Amino acid sequence: MSSSANRRVLFLDTAPTVGGSVISLYELVRGLDRRSYDPLIVTYAPHAYVDRFRALGVEVISWQVYGTPDHRPAWVQRTSNSTPGRRVRQTAAGSALYHGLGFGLFFMRRLWPRARALSRLIEQQHIDLVHTNIRIGHDREGILAAHMAGVPCVCHVRDFERLNWLDRRLANAAARFIYISQAVQRSHVAAGAPCAKGRVVYNGLDLESFDAGLDVESSRSSMGLASDDLAVGLVGRLESWKGHDVFLRALAQVKDAVPRVRGIIVGDPVPHEPHYRASLVAMQTELNLGDRVAFVGHRSDVPAVMSAFDVLVLASTSPEPFGRVLIEAMAASKPVVATNAGAVPEIIEDGEQGLIVAPGDPVALAGAIIRLLLNQHLARAMGQKGRCRVQERFHVRQYLDGVQAVYRELLP
Repeated sequence: MSSSANRRVLFLDTAPTVGGSVISLYELVRGLDRRSYDPLIVTYAPHAYVDRFRALGVEVISWQVYGTPDHRPAWVQRTSNSTPGRRVRQTAAGSALYHGLGFGLFFMRRLWPRARALSRLIEQQHIDLVHTNIRIGHDREGILAAHMAGVPCVCHVRDFERLNWLDRRLANAAARFIYISQAVQRSHVAAGAPCAKGRVVYNGLDLESFDAGLDVESSRSSMGLASDDLAVGLVGRLESWKGHDVFLRALAQVKDAVPRVRGIIVGDPVPHEPHYRASLVAMQTELNLGDRVAFVGHRSDVPAVMSAFDVLVLASTSPEPFGRVLIEAMAASKPVVATNAGAVPEIIEDGEQGLIVAPGDPVALAGAIIRLLLNQHLARAMGQKGRCRVQERFHVRQYLDGVQAVYRELLP
């Protein structure tokens, strides 16, 4: 352990691409009390935020984890893909054996080597505390490495998950859990995580970045928007559960009522769904949306992006652990339409800061979008209420205070 006044904290970022977890980690590291804590970040992918972390004066070790060879030996791959192998897996006993063997190979060939490497790094860098950043099942090696090195681990749980026998053991080994919403906390405790170790700390935003002389026209122009277009944005990784297909089907109905509508999809594909973007482009053609929808890829200038929209949509078909894009739009005084699942009701009140609709329902989604686009007075009022709610409940100060309060409990 470090003997200096500054305690060294290792942040483990295992995300394959930039999303809410990475952005929230950036806000945490940027606002961290450097008189008390000295951060070191290990990333599993050389994503766009690596340079932004380094620009903060933070040391970053970037590992290229994704795209590595299959952890299964070649003979296991051949056997599992053979006709006899498939037949064996169709039986209950064969399926249990197959998955047990697979997890054993994963543990020995990937999880254990990574944990050993992280444990050595913890010792070499005199780390006092490890902070993992997604969930137990995604960050197993970080929790295991901290346990091996004898330092406390804070597990930031940003997603729903089921805990297997190993995950429950790791949950007992973790010192604290930080949950990004009450919905995630309830789910995690129900899955077997110790109740007494957790607390909810909502993600936060620095509102100043949403006030600083934004060039709205330039931002709109960069996304191909004309001055009289009504922009409806969906921001998030291109993953099927984010509901981009529902969004497109809704826009196909909106365009009949609001001819000036334009849909803007912001986000990059994820490694595990490489063909999803192509399927959305095909759907765009199928629905005769033409140039009414633009895919603009990942954008790091979030305040500028949000300033360009008239309405922000969250169309997720599965429960959202938090929904960071909601508070980003609210900080920009934009009304939101979101699906009623997960933590969404903790963030917005239906009819106050935005409208809540049922997941997977393009008709309801279209109706809510049309209502806001055709009633500018209502849209402005909801946007103003959203800004106030972020100031009261989701400001970056409460986020930083909440996380560092956990650190002080573990590092007095």
